[in-house]
Amino acid sequence: MKEKKTIPPSEAVVQEEEIQVTKPETKGKKVASTIINVILVAAIVLAAVSTYMAFVSSSGQGTPNIFGLQMYSIQTDSMYDTLLPGDLIFSTKVDPATLEVGDIITYWTVIDGQRALNTHRVHAIFDMGDGKPLFATKGDNNTSADPLNVQSGNIVGKYIGRVPGVGKFIDYLQTSEGFLIVVVIPVFIFFLFYLVQFFRVLFEYQNVKNRIKYEQERGRTEDILAEQQRKDQEQKELERAAMEAELREKLKAELLASMAAEAKKEESAPEQPAEDTPTEE
Repeated sequence: MKEKKTIPPSEAVVQEEEIQVTKPETKGKKVASTIINVILVAAIVLAAVSTYMAFVSSSGQGTPNIFGLQMYSIQTDSMYDTLLPGDLIFSTKVDPATLEVGDIITYWTVIDGQRALNTHRVHAIFDMGDGKPLFATKGDNNTSADPLNVQSGNIVGKYIGRVPGVGKFIDYLQTSEGFLIVVVIPVFIFFLFYLVQFFRVLFEYQNVKNRIKYEQERGRTEDILAEQQRKDQEQKELERAAMEAELREKLKAELLASMAAEAKKEESAPEQPAEDTPTEE
């Protein structure tokens, strides 16, 4: 027969507390936590992308490039209706020798006396004889070609696709107001939220830890009291057994003494003469 294992009350309370601590989160909390994490990551990514694009574009030393994709925000309607103001377009590096008439390219040019990026369609290609063709460009919505031809060294990429409207959002993020409202404030709120969550979990953990410690201390105290009671009971049992043994010895001694006295009394008593028994004649 197997012995049934019993768990002391103190250990049972501790195990119950541990189960409560490790209890899995509900499905709703997991979903909410996942959504918050996604929003936080998206805000951080947008902050990084917009900051990077703003820095690279304003420096005039290069083009925004992420994993080989160059991103630009369309500012005018010169390419309407192929590209619209506010579109975020993507392009990749290209060998100028492979370009054809009709391709859309992004290149460095001079606009209003400043060096800037522009995205127009290749209108004509001129062979200069040195392996570096010259390109004439034109906006789809313009009536005439651009006044300045594009040298091969000024071409930074070939258009491959767009995301409508996202360019406006990226441009807004590059402003102080947009960066503050869309990035800084949400990130601060999420940081504050997780900070509160951290301290809440920390306090709950400390509270449970203190309760477990209290239950353990109470269990040890109860064990000590139970052990003391057991010892007291054993001591009482020993004293009772000793008293009973002593009483038995006294009773035995008294009984023996009484029997001895009775025997001595009988021995010391005079013998009575025997009476004559009448005889029948």
